[in-house]
Amino acid sequence: MKVEFDTREAWEIFSAVITRLADEATLSDSDRAKIRRWRSDIMKPSGDEVRMFTEKLNRDLADTKRRHESSRIRKPDWRK
Repeated sequence: MKVEFDTREAWEIFSAVITRLADEATLSDSDRAKIRRWRSDIMKPSGDEVRMFTEKLNRDLADTKRRHESSRIRKPDWRK
């Protein structure tokens, strides 16, 4: 099975993590505002930064899946 995020989906994941970080982390109000400004000014859904983030996310996801599958193949049956 191949899982791959498109740019919109990757931006939604990114936005959810950043929103939660800004809301729940112990940060000053100015730091919280800087994070939100960065998200809205730099990490635009159609920008190059989000495209690069999407490519990296998909590449890392594929690498993790490949490592998991190969380690499962090499695992001895008696260790289940």
